[in-house]
This record gives sequence, C-alpha cells and structure tokens, in this order.
Amino acid sequence: MPRFTLFFFLLWLQAAVAWSQSVYAPLNSDYYHLIDRYEIKSGKHAPGYQSTVKPYLRKNIVQLIDSLSCDECADLSDVDRFNIKYLREDSWEWSKKPEQTANSKESFWQYFYHKKNDMYSVSNDDVELHVNPVLYGLLGVGKDASPYSYINTRGIEIRGSIGKKLGFYTYVTDTQMRLPGYYQDRINFFKAVPNEAAYKIFRSTTSSDGVTVTPETATDFFTARGYITFDPIKQINLQFGHDKVFIGNGFRSMILSDNSGPYLFLKLTTKIGPFQYVNLFSEISNQQDSIPAYGALPTKKYMAYHRLGLNIGDNVNIGLFETIIHSRDKSQGYFDLSYLNPVIFYRAIEAQKFSADNSMVGMDVRWTFLRKFQAYGQLNLDEFNFQELRKGRGWWGNKFGYQLGGKYINAFGVDNLDLQLEWNGARPYTFQHVSNKTNFVHYNQVMAHPLGANFQEIAGTIRYQPLPRLNVTAVILSANYGLDLPGRNYGSNPLLNYNEADRPAGREYGNFIGQGVGTNLFYGELVASYQFRHNVFIDFRQVFRDQKSALSQFDRSTVFSSLSIRINSPQRLLAF
Repeated sequence: MPRFTLFFFLLWLQAAVAWSQSVYAPLNSDYYHLIDRYEIKSGKHAPGYQSTVKPYLRKNIVQLIDSLSCDECADLSDVDRFNIKYLREDSWEWSKKPEQTANSKESFWQYFYHKKNDMYSVSNDDVELHVNPVLYGLLGVGKDASPYSYINTRGIEIRGSIGKKLGFYTYVTDTQMRLPGYYQDRINFFKAVPNEAAYKIFRSTTSSDGVTVTPETATDFFTARGYITFDPIKQINLQFGHDKVFIGNGFRSMILSDNSGPYLFLKLTTKIGPFQYVNLFSEISNQQDSIPAYGALPTKKYMAYHRLGLNIGDNVNIGLFETIIHSRDKSQGYFDLSYLNPVIFYRAIEAQKFSADNSMVGMDVRWTFLRKFQAYGQLNLDEFNFQELRKGRGWWGNKFGYQLGGKYINAFGVDNLDLQLEWNGARPYTFQHVSNKTNFVHYNQVMAHPLGANFQEIAGTIRYQPLPRLNVTAVILSANYGLDLPGRNYGSNPLLNYNEADRPAGREYGNFIGQGVGTNLFYGELVASYQFRHNVFIDFRQVFRDQKSALSQFDRSTVFSSLSIRINSPQRLLAF
C-alpha cells in the first residue's frame, strides 16, 4: 500500500468529529455549464467554493442557487427557473425543504422513484442513500463510421452519507463501444481509450481457417470511480478514492483535466475567508512499459499538486499552482513523503534532494463582470527561460501551455443563449520529460489538453435553450499542430522523451509550434438534447471532422450522425 494511503487512513481513524457531509456532483460539461452560468448571473463569487476547481460539492451547488437575490430572480426566464429547479431537485438532500423539493407525483412499485432524481433513496439520522441506474445507448452511421457506431453502457451510481459524518460515492459501468475511425485511430496510437483506463479489443473477425482477417474496431472497458469524503474541521474537506479533478473555467484545461482515466488520490481542500488551498496527492499509472506478466503490477508514478486560490473583491479569482511528477524506484516506485508537506514549495524539496523530478508551476485567473461576462486564462510553465524567450530563437527548453477565453451569457439580449470562445496552445515538448516515469501522463494519456503539445487551437461553443427541456449545443474547433514521424520527436506526443538523442538532429533552437508534419484540423458538432424526465436525455448529434496534413497519409475526413439515450450519464467527448 502506498505510504500516503496509509497516512490518510491513520488520519481518518483519528478523526473523532466530522461535520455534515456532501459528495461531489460528477464532472459533466453540460451540467457544470448551468452552475457556472448562475454564478456569472449572480455577479459575485459562489459561496463556499472557488469554481476554478471542479467538481463541486452538492451542498455548495444548492447554496449557490439559494444565494440568488430577489433582484436576480426577477431577471430569470422561465427556462432559468426550470434549470434552477432541476439543480435543486438533483441535490434535494441539501434543499431547505427536502420533503417538498423533489417528490414524484407517483412512485413506481411503491419502492422506487419517490424522488424525481432517485430510483431508490433513504434518508434518516443513520444513513442517507441514493441509488440510480446508469445507461448510455448510442447508434450512429456515416462516413468513417463503417459499418456503424455504437455505445452500450450499463451500470449503477450510489451516493450518500453515514451518520451525516462520512460521505461516499460509487460509480460502476461496463461499456462496449465502437466510434468513428479517427476515434479508433487515437485508441490504437496511444493504446488507451480517451477518458478511461484499462480496456480490451472487443471481438475479432476471423476467416474459416482460423486466421485473423480484420480486428473489430470496438473496445470493451470497465469504469469504476468511488471515494469517501469528510470534514475533520469546518474549514477542511478531505476526499480519498478513485476519480478525477479538473482545474479551470474553460472547455479545455492546460493545467489538469479529465482527459485521462480516473486515478487514486487524496485531496485536501482548505477554505479560510477569501483563500482556498487545494492539495492533491495522486498515484498514477505508467502503462508505457511493456505489459507486465500476469499477477505483476504495472509501474507506478506519483503526482503532488497544490493550488492557492484567492478571491479578490466580488468577482476576481487568482490561483497559483505547483505540480511534481515523480517515481523513486525503477520497478514499482513509491511516493516521496517529503511531498506530503502541504505548506512548502516543491522546488525547495527538489533542491534539497538534488532530484530530477518533473515540476510545473503556473497560474490561473478568472474575472466575472456585468453579470453577463467572464474572462479567464491559464499559464502552465513546464520549463521556462525568459532570456531565451526574448531572443526568439525557438529554444527547445521553453516549454509552456496557455489559455485565454471568455463567456457571454444571454448574448445580445437573447435569453439562454450562451457563448464561449477560447484560445489554447502549448509549445513543443511541453508535458514530456526525461523518461516515461516522470512525464505528465496517466494511462498513456496526457493529463491536460487532449492534443498534447506543439499546437494552437481556437474553440468556440454556442449553447441555446429555447425550451426548458431542450438544449441545442454547437462546438467548433480549429487547430494547427505538428505530428511526429516514426522515430522522430517534434514535441507533439507527451509519451515521448525529450532527450537530445530523441529530438531531430538534437535540435537545440528553431523549435516552434506546428513543427514536424504540419496539420490543420476543423471539427464541428451540433447536438440537440431533450430531457424526457429528470436526468433522462434523448440526443441527436451531428459531427463533421476534417484533418488535412502536409503528408496525405495523415488526412482523415469524418461525417457522423448519431441518436442516443442517456440516463444519469454525460455525453462522451468526441472533440479532438
């Protein structure tokens, strides 16, 4: 057992007093857009949390909704009132009048759906329990989707608390999936399913003599997320388990995203006045080594992250962060206990240990104004030399990622028309390191932007809700990046090492975004989603994707239409 895991359990066993507990609302871009929309509309910081760090506690979501003033309520459309009612019903246990908030008109077989959002629920002084099915069924056709595409996900979601002191959450699903060719290309290249962990190829087509002809372009994987959470004192929340954390206010994150699979972590969130201090200690998996023999464990590495966030006035938030990726042992690795210190700069520890761990520092900023707009940005410095940057010679070691974006709600005076535009980029070799034991990668997937590095991207989102139960969303991406040729590292793929021998001709200078095989990507997506009943959605999705490269072998064009039904499940991200 990792040492920091043992450390956590000792701390947990010693906790004699815990405050009333809440679990987190799972990451879901559509769901979180609603929450962020009403924070912008309120014109001030959300009470109880800083929205840059996701997910949010359910009790904080209800607290935000309840904090809307009468003036703000008077400015709400019928669609807004529906959304607010939906958010309150989804976390009814934190409502001021839970017995009235989410009661169903009729239960099912007397035992089920007493509440609109819960198939089965119990709430008393000893236990609070919410049990829900999870379903995602999709069928799609089109160019590059031969013969057809599908998603078949079944599972269960359980959340609740024990004695109102210990919160718990479990999400378990089994999925068989086949998506368009570009998606399968990504799986084959990285040996990983986007946003997931371990997987296997699902069925192969064989000839009559038993010789494999064509492997089925489908995958089978098991998703398991779960954690416990409690507050040892009023100002501190502890969360321990397998899940994800997203840092940022954008469509993407250049600091820490949900692009990779879930991972084991201990998260401490301390809130004192305008300050929020987050410590995240994580065990992540290095799958780049050859597959271990049966019974052997894959190589492990570890991440230590902290962020200090400060609310300035009513509508500005600034965060400073520091991240370390390390692995001490060549085989299994262990967590360096020095990084458990929550109030020290990791660079200082590195210097004392003469270590070569992978460290990143940076900042994020968010400004909400006029109850309609939000501007945000991120800067992630992997390595940085200001003098070399001024010279403009393209020194390979200047590795950093950046983001600049904005949101506009009720755009141009149209109720429930929300716009978002952001610019993302990363210099070549960002997120790479001297070995796969210290790169910013988990389960063969970068833990920031899905394009890795050596790219620039413009991402636009249009969300319109003309009717309470109908949402129409358009996503448009335009990106320029440089791809790697076999045996050459131009800085795009975070799985590669940046050693001099691995860079083309050991190139020291002349490294700029787009080097390698120049490639342009256009991605357009239109989704119409109708909420048939609470957390039951019927979706129509149309995707157009066109990738053009300097080498035609990398060209790929996709036109894809799909129809799906979802129950307590977010839409699967296809935008890359």
